[in-house]
Amino acid sequence: MQHFKIINCLDIGTSKITTITGQFPENESKINIVGVASIPAVGFKKGQIINLEQASKTITDCIESTERMAGFQINHAYICLTAPHLESINSKGVTAVSGTNGEITTADIERAVEAAKAISLPANKEIIHVIPRLFTVDGQEGVIDPVGMSGIRLEVETHLILASTPSLKNLYKCLEDIGIKVDGLVYSGLSAAKACLTETETELGVALIDIGGSNTTLTIFQESSPIFSGVIPIGANNITNDLAIGLRLPLQDSEKIKIKLKAYADKKGFEDEIELTHLGIIGEDKKKISFSTTVNGIIKARLEEIFGFIYDQIEDNDFKNSIPAGIVLTGGGAQTILAKEVCSDIIPLPVRIAEPPRLGGLVDDITNPAFSSTIGTILYFQNNKSPVKSKGANKKTKISFEGIFGRLKSFIEPLLP
Repeated sequence: MQHFKIINCLDIGTSKITTITGQFPENESKINIVGVASIPAVGFKKGQIINLEQASKTITDCIESTERMAGFQINHAYICLTAPHLESINSKGVTAVSGTNGEITTADIERAVEAAKAISLPANKEIIHVIPRLFTVDGQEGVIDPVGMSGIRLEVETHLILASTPSLKNLYKCLEDIGIKVDGLVYSGLSAAKACLTETETELGVALIDIGGSNTTLTIFQESSPIFSGVIPIGANNITNDLAIGLRLPLQDSEKIKIKLKAYADKKGFEDEIELTHLGIIGEDKKKISFSTTVNGIIKARLEEIFGFIYDQIEDNDFKNSIPAGIVLTGGGAQTILAKEVCSDIIPLPVRIAEPPRLGGLVDDITNPAFSSTIGTILYFQNNKSPVKSKGANKKTKISFEGIFGRLKSFIEPLLP
């Protein structure tokens, strides 16, 4: 009977919480999505928990929706995280080669990496990623994999990604309270890169901009490894707020305008006035909006601010001439009208908008830039050696009840004759 690997991912974004379950045969790499759900991030603000009870309910509701779709219970998951408390540091570690014959082993690499981690961390910060970039063996720089080489002195350049210890503790407590075991944690910039970037881009040098609801992540790659990771606390929700104020419309209607305006303009062209009913908005006293005022007066101004902040980060860290592959935009905010054009005007580099690869299964609603980090999380952890296995290609599993009764049922059922 064929064995399948199951991988569950929980993407804690700034505007939505998404859970996704993928299934793939042991000897194959193609993933089928068997369950997915996405709901507003109530109890969270900018990716951090502000109300533990509400956050627990949000995650529980999202997971149970995915369980009903997948047909089995979820009690463990990989976590994708984005929040302003995430930051990065580049560090070097040095060690002496221990072997008597001078041959470098994986143990030598581990010691060099541990030496790179021995730095003075900011208060209440901990390391969540240690990514070895390049090695130097007895002065020979640019070594990708030194295992088996001969030498006396081994150096490693690493990229460390840090997170707030209190914020992580709150998240782990929330997940523990609802019975979810954390299999692993990934910074959303790394997972989105897995879904959106090509090997050529990461090798040459590229900046990945993931525009979320309240945060925008900037992750810069060189020589196939990240060299900068940062989170800017401004995102597409700011555009929605500006539209609500400028057009004097409710937030939910402003969100519809932001999301649908690009598709409408691509189809109908740039009309001076747009009927709100054409954007799916009914019941408002105001029947029309000015395209010029909405796009050039409101949306464009906020996009210029967002990309201005990003360009400042690129220039301040002296990466302007280190990313010849240019800018890759993703995230829900990348679908905003004029996003690509404004980015190209502000940052004088090639720009493209990326969406995640199309996987098998239930993917019709998630193959768009808003779910890049979610799908990227599955791809990031796909080759992990310990995903939970499910036995039987056509095995039927009863859907769990909601809440505590479902978890009690799943515990008792295997004990019954």
